[in-house]
Amino acid sequence: MSVENKVEKRREIYAHRGASGKYFENTMKAFYGAVEEGADGIELDVQLSKDGVFFVIHDSDLYRLSGIRKTISEMDAAEIQQIRIGKRFLRGVKGSSIPTLSSVISFAALESIGLNIELKETVSDHPECLSSLLDQISVLDEVYISSFDYNLVEKVKQLNPDMEAGLLLKKSMLTDHQLSDYPAADAFHFHKRMMKEPYLSQWQQTKKTIRVYGVDGSEPFVNSPPDFIYGWITDYPERFTK
Repeated sequence: MSVENKVEKRREIYAHRGASGKYFENTMKAFYGAVEEGADGIELDVQLSKDGVFFVIHDSDLYRLSGIRKTISEMDAAEIQQIRIGKRFLRGVKGSSIPTLSSVISFAALESIGLNIELKETVSDHPECLSSLLDQISVLDEVYISSFDYNLVEKVKQLNPDMEAGLLLKKSMLTDHQLSDYPAADAFHFHKRMMKEPYLSQWQQTKKTIRVYGVDGSEPFVNSPPDFIYGWITDYPERFTK
């Protein structure tokens, strides 16, 4: 094929906490927005309630999102479902409920959209809950797990070797380590700030799936992405799907 006729492959587009650049994060409005904007999938966060129910919410502490000074882990599911989250002065009239993971799974199956399920600290505190979570998501064709907690990544692969598990990387995780020190990870996800040395050479050399988050479409490397990048995780999926 000539250079002129070569078609650049489109990277996988996952909507970060839904289409959160337009809608409030991790709400059903943001997830429906991701579908409307043509995303391939949705990146979302999962926390565990006191009585063992998985909820889709980033913070373990509810204050930022709801103004309530409580944590997810000290509340039962019935209490959490009464909470309204959203912008500070609009929660009372335009607030959203906190979705359960089971409701989002049903939504994803109906809309045929993928899920990237990031496991948060309350799941790290109770790794025994992973079997239940993996059972719940097994109905989906396009789903994978991600976490900053490498122990959880290892546990996922032990419980289900066929489930893709991605490790979210901080700079500190590569200060005294290499990517090869995390063999259980099928994929590596990192912030766009790490698209430079001393990390760039590692991204180029690894055979694992690479996804970059924090991108908004204005980055120079988005228009001409390196071959090693498999996908983007963004608040603005429409900017990548047009």
